[in-house]
Amino acid sequence: MTTKTFSIRVEAGEAGTRLDKFLAKRFSDHSRNYFQQLIKKGKISVNKNPADKDASLKPDDLVLGELEPVGEISIAPDDSVKFKVIYDAKEFAVVEKPAGLVTHPSATHKSGTLVNGLLARWPEMMSVGENSLRPGIVHRLDKETSGLMVVAKAQPMYLWLKKQFQDRKVEKKYIALVFGKMSQKEGEISVPIARRKTKQITVPHANKGFSGNAYKSRKASTGFKILDFYNDFTLVEALPRTGRMHQIRVHFKHIGHPLAGDKTYASKRVLSALPMERHFLHAGYLAFNLPSGEKAEFSSDLPADLKEILNGLEKK
Repeated sequence: MTTKTFSIRVEAGEAGTRLDKFLAKRFSDHSRNYFQQLIKKGKISVNKNPADKDASLKPDDLVLGELEPVGEISIAPDDSVKFKVIYDAKEFAVVEKPAGLVTHPSATHKSGTLVNGLLARWPEMMSVGENSLRPGIVHRLDKETSGLMVVAKAQPMYLWLKKQFQDRKVEKKYIALVFGKMSQKEGEISVPIARRKTKQITVPHANKGFSGNAYKSRKASTGFKILDFYNDFTLVEALPRTGRMHQIRVHFKHIGHPLAGDKTYASKRVLSALPMERHFLHAGYLAFNLPSGEKAEFSSDLPADLKEILNGLEKK
């Protein structure tokens, strides 16, 4: 297998874009993680200088690099991938993704993803979407998050759903168990989120002196309502108004109430207080408008592993 070199000149409309995001858009068959790994290996340069994945590109910058063979990444249909079908229509389907299942293939998860399972059931999805590794996918759930996802089975519906998400017209509700006793019955967490290395971070003072690519943030908002209190924990309904990566997990950590079982964002103290196989987060409600004007609504109960966790806690 051989590498492929490229040379790209940054256009004015692409100025300000992060390098890894810029490359992933130009080469849609590859993920941002793929390009982050290439940058880390020194395979990418900007104006013939070593590049940083967080670099913000300027007009007329020259991006040079090598595309390494992806190797074994595969979207081959795989009927061994298990998921639950909630609703099956001609142009879309609503499925329930189990915890532990990655949404689509990437450099770190090359096969055995939800996409592989979807294509085994609906081969027509293969040509739907804008990225060959993510056919039919209009939104994602983290690997350890369970719950509802809508997938497109035809290109017109893919474009319709994509716009619904972009215009924030899709209603999503999650059930989360967070550490500590929350004092506010309901409210809104509106704090920008930025990516730093492998994690997301909140940037509460994004417009007050923070500079540098590490703190380039995007607006993020999560509503919440308290559902119940348990010993050392609070059960909440989280309502993300925006769709940032790890948004719910990062926002609750920001206010001092990280999710139970969150090995990325919770402290050792939180993890030891309630040992879990995965973080406690379930996408339990999804609603969106159809082209006909009809509103489609779907709900999903807590899966057995999360019910078992709650049953083992003492209510307060």
